[in-house]
Amino acid sequence: MANIIFQHVRKCYGDHEVIDDLNLEIRDREFFVILGESGAGKTTILKMIAGVEPVTSGTIILDGQPIENLAPEKRDCAMVFETYALYPHLSVFENIAFPLRAPGRRIDEDRIKQAVVRVARTLGIEAFLDRRPAALSGGQRQRVSLGRALVRQPAVFLMDEPLSHLDARLRNEMRTEIKTMRESFGTTIVYVTHDYSEALALGDRIAILHQGRIEQVGTPSQVFRRPANRLVAESLGDPPMNFLSGIIEFDQNRALFATGNLQIPLFDNARLRAYEGEKVWLGLRPQHIRLERNRPDNPFNLPSKLFVQELMGDHTVASVLVEDRLFTALCKPAQVYHIDEPLYLEWAPEHLYLFLEETGETLLAEGD
Repeated sequence: MANIIFQHVRKCYGDHEVIDDLNLEIRDREFFVILGESGAGKTTILKMIAGVEPVTSGTIILDGQPIENLAPEKRDCAMVFETYALYPHLSVFENIAFPLRAPGRRIDEDRIKQAVVRVARTLGIEAFLDRRPAALSGGQRQRVSLGRALVRQPAVFLMDEPLSHLDARLRNEMRTEIKTMRESFGTTIVYVTHDYSEALALGDRIAILHQGRIEQVGTPSQVFRRPANRLVAESLGDPPMNFLSGIIEFDQNRALFATGNLQIPLFDNARLRAYEGEKVWLGLRPQHIRLERNRPDNPFNLPSKLFVQELMGDHTVASVLVEDRLFTALCKPAQVYHIDEPLYLEWAPEHLYLFLEETGETLLAEGD
């Protein structure tokens, strides 16, 4: 087994706290993704697992044993870095074989060759074993970097934004490679990224990290459809979720979202009664919004006017002004509007989100 447990782990550099009271369990053979912006502390968590960085306080348990005081070479972890970090003077074969020839390892050359060829075949680079890194493309170099880590067959595989330097086509290809690789090797993978689409595509579970704190842990579906707070909702989506500030009002027993001269009906009236008069954010994802030239015959709409429209190939991104705030909607490319044209935003009520303005806590989520 290779489950990893963090118990009240903190990491500080002098007076600067990078990781604050981290409590987290990563399950055996799980593909676990840590998603966060630059500076959130993602790489620091990987380095603490690997033993490259010591913890300031707290405990990290790997396979039932505390490892925070264990030397890196005794942790059975392999790491793939954001940059390829290949040895330019060595061939692909020698780069992949390098960990098997480390001091203290007694592996004969036949077994080394078998292991390198097996990994290279899995990653589709068997034909390049005699080349040096300079003769490879970016995607091929990344595969070599993956192979160098995989050849050891570690208990834990740590991946630090390995696709961030690749173009969009190669990123998609490598995502497929990594998922296939995971099925073939059956190891625990901890993968960090700032790209929400990578997180949703790869992870069995995702942790949303912000300024050294975990905001939410869940499956891709859980964190996307039922974010714990506004910060998580903003982290997942491109274009990101739209937000409009207002308050909760009641008309007799009917809950309403009120902003300016607008009132929008809400659901779950009994639960929202406790929040009457509270400042809230209404949230709508761009893909759930339809643009109409005529006012819809249902109350789930907002008047607006077009600010700018961008053709993106298979869809159009329309930015519209609602109460002097920009909203984004995804439209079919055939829909053409004009600057300042009056429009109405329409949506199905089950797609509406509601967040407390003071704390960011989610009050209503998709499907409530």
